[in-house]
Amino acid sequence: MLLCHGMASCGIRGRYTYCRAHSLERVRCSGWSMSLTQGVDFAPVDVLDRDDQYEKIPVTGGKELKEIEVPSALLHDYGGTIVLTNFKIPSFAGYTGAIKNIGIGLVSPDAKSIVHGPGYERSEGFYTRLADAAKGVKDRLGDRLISISIITGMHAERIGGATPRSGDLGILGSLDPTAADQAACDLVWGLKPEEARKLSLREKIDSGYLQLECLEGIGSGSRAYRLIRI
Repeated sequence: MLLCHGMASCGIRGRYTYCRAHSLERVRCSGWSMSLTQGVDFAPVDVLDRDDQYEKIPVTGGKELKEIEVPSALLHDYGGTIVLTNFKIPSFAGYTGAIKNIGIGLVSPDAKSIVHGPGYERSEGFYTRLADAAKGVKDRLGDRLISISIITGMHAERIGGATPRSGDLGILGSLDPTAADQAACDLVWGLKPEEARKLSLREKIDSGYLQLECLEGIGSGSRAYRLIRI
């Protein structure tokens, strides 16, 4: 949370926002208490869907989803949103990055269930819907949505011919969550594009590359990026 404290010390005022998964009581008992233990104790916390007010926004070019439901407060109460992610591998989604925290974290409880699908399976359909949902949110918010991913304490198992890097790999920031996630995967796996394409479906799921392929397939952001070190 040093990054958050640093932003606050520079005069950036904001709130921590939260979209509940099932009920406000669950947020208070689990998510809220966990946030406090991680240092989120110096800024107000806003549960975006505290009033059960939602709006459906279009998903232009979505393969399975043509619209996605989000809290009204996300659209109208804030001038901008920073998606601050503890980039993790392994994860149900292959990796937990900006896209997962947008496509699931910033949508309504009903929309979360739609993205996961029946049985909460790690299927191609799940990754397709995750990409669709994230694209809908990003398209609506545009440059009001910033992605910052922290890669620390990384430890991933070998996949295919890739030997992942471990440890503290850095902090990535971008207006494009797809580029941010691609750069994070590149830092961890170090695979060339042609090597990633040769991975089996299971390897693409476990490494997270299926997420990136689904995003590319619907024209969500760009997997090409320029890394500027500061």
